[in-house]
Amino acid sequence: MDETVVAMDRISELPTFIIHHIMSYLSAKEVARTSVLSKKWNQLYVSFPILDFDQNYFFPGASRLDYGSFCVRKQNYSFSETVKKFMDFVDASLVRFCKLKFCIQKFRLFLTFLDVKGSAPIVDRWIRLAVENGVRELDFENITDENTVYTLPQAIFSANSVMNLRLVWCRLEQPFDSIMLRSLKKLTLERVCLDEQMVQKLATECPLLEDLCFSNCWGLKHLCVSKASKLKIMEIRSFSEEIEIVEISVPSLQQLTLLFYGARRPRVVEVARSPHLKKLDLVSVYFADNEFNHLISKFPSLEDLFVTRCCLPGKIKISSNQLKNLLFRSCKYLKAIDVDAPNLLLFTYEFNPIPIISINVPCPWKVSFVCKGVLNTHWYLKLKKFLGVSKQIESLKLSLYSTKVLYNLDELSECSPSLPLQVENLELHTNVPLSDYETLLDCVFWICHPRTLRVNVMFEEDHKFITWLSDQLWIRDVNCCNSHPIKCWRHYLNDLKAENFLLVNDQIFLDVDNLMDGWTTRTRGVSEFHLDWCVPVLDGKS
Repeated sequence: MDETVVAMDRISELPTFIIHHIMSYLSAKEVARTSVLSKKWNQLYVSFPILDFDQNYFFPGASRLDYGSFCVRKQNYSFSETVKKFMDFVDASLVRFCKLKFCIQKFRLFLTFLDVKGSAPIVDRWIRLAVENGVRELDFENITDENTVYTLPQAIFSANSVMNLRLVWCRLEQPFDSIMLRSLKKLTLERVCLDEQMVQKLATECPLLEDLCFSNCWGLKHLCVSKASKLKIMEIRSFSEEIEIVEISVPSLQQLTLLFYGARRPRVVEVARSPHLKKLDLVSVYFADNEFNHLISKFPSLEDLFVTRCCLPGKIKISSNQLKNLLFRSCKYLKAIDVDAPNLLLFTYEFNPIPIISINVPCPWKVSFVCKGVLNTHWYLKLKKFLGVSKQIESLKLSLYSTKVLYNLDELSECSPSLPLQVENLELHTNVPLSDYETLLDCVFWICHPRTLRVNVMFEEDHKFITWLSDQLWIRDVNCCNSHPIKCWRHYLNDLKAENFLLVNDQIFLDVDNLMDGWTTRTRGVSEFHLDWCVPVLDGKS
């Protein structure tokens, strides 16, 4: 007997609940295929408590219908017929399962409506059936437009067995009675139309709610969440300009994400003291004067703080013995930082201005800077002063895009006669003219001596720089600066090892001798130089 058949027979002998657990790791298509194996497997398929209905499965070759596809195809007769077949299939499958009187573990429904008004009664019935049969996880997504939004039936508010509820692109209207979502622990609302009263009702009448997410919802000007006694995780993502005020008063909160895009951000973001908050992620939040410092002071247990593209005027002050991870990224107005976090494990500072810094953090740093203006002595001095505060630079990324180079190595050495810093990894991007390559390299190595130097190659100009750099690193002319107390980098570079790679679609790594071998428009080259430095000291001794 075929080994595959024998193995399948052995699986068939397992208890039904174990087979259903195994089937839960398969896709909906794969589960459907098991129904043709035998009568028993057909029965297992029919009684499988995870009901996953995705309209995309009815369109051969389609990976996923988006809103654009919906608009283009909504008048197409073939598309309409396929939608009807899909809805007939869902209706028959759901009714058949409900006749078994089993509880539904998960009900997922992905739709693209042609006629919301005509189809709504059928979908209402599906949701009622799922609720009546004790559904534990309900995931509803509908692609439509804001003028024809599907309104969820009142039955959704009586789903007292639902623990996880995800709603996408629909409307929630005020319930006639109290909300009965007594088991709900996680609620995700994406592109949902609802008002302020509905938000507060959900927060206060779901007694076990622990995880709440609003993503690009509309109909809200004042988003207020309070009296959610068990809420631990909250996320607000908004790409619209409707929300003007955000108020959060949840003492039990442990994780909070605030992400705002658009020309106008909320003018008021008020978060009450949360003594248990451990993670705070802020993206595109505008702060005035001392608002940021005041906000951070409300979270004494904060361990992870991530700040991205935020407006941070004035001086940032953070003092915490609990903080473990701190990130500032792309905050273009950031000018001064004062951080006292003796237990910090990682400090990441990327694509911000070089600030005035006072910092007490013993951890490794990950730092990235971009200079698109004039590369001059002042910029390099500020960079070296900033990096010099660190006890350990784990990675440094410099993107130097300039056609005007005004710095001078002798001037740098006179202004700051300190030794180069030890850096674990340096990634260098540049488009300076060929005539400035040598000065650029001298200045970079005046700032730091990296153990690994990495240069990405995307264009032919990058390949020119790599070729020049490879030649320069092997030159051992040590008679260039004997009179200086700190010699140039050539005096301290003992040895090096070069490796070239081709990255194809960011997945395939090939060790090559020449980066231009096998070059295509989808290829990205990388050169890595592993550098062995002796430790420099002043007065010409090494």
